[in-house]
Amino acid sequence: MVDLNTYAKINEDIKFTEEDTVELLKLSEKEILVLILSELKKITENTQAK
Repeated sequence: MVDLNTYAKINEDIKFTEEDTVELLKLSEKEILVLILSELKKITENTQAK
């Protein structure tokens, strides 16, 4: 069974408005993957810059 506290922690870190959620639900799988990859690229670049 998954520890529900993990989800509570994630929910605290990621806040979406109702409008954001509606827009995200309209995206295709490919668009979502592009968003995820671009965020990972930013994180990687920020980590390497330090």
